[in-house]
Amino acid sequence: MDDASKAAKTASLLQAIKMVLSAFIGIRKQGNQEIRVTPLQVVITGIIAGALFIFSVITVVRLVLR
Repeated sequence: MDDASKAAKTASLLQAIKMVLSAFIGIRKQGNQEIRVTPLQVVITGIIAGALFIFSVITVVRLVLR
């Protein structure tokens, strides 16, 4: 085996989103162990997911209080 086959794959944007969203609810697949996620991908995806979560909570509260 050469070094390229041993090296972990870098996650695509969609894979990074799936990994961060699964971390939000506390689950992670064993198969995701070999996929490498950069810290920048995690931070950006986490900020976007957190902002969407806060926006959805605010929207639901406003709808209920009407």
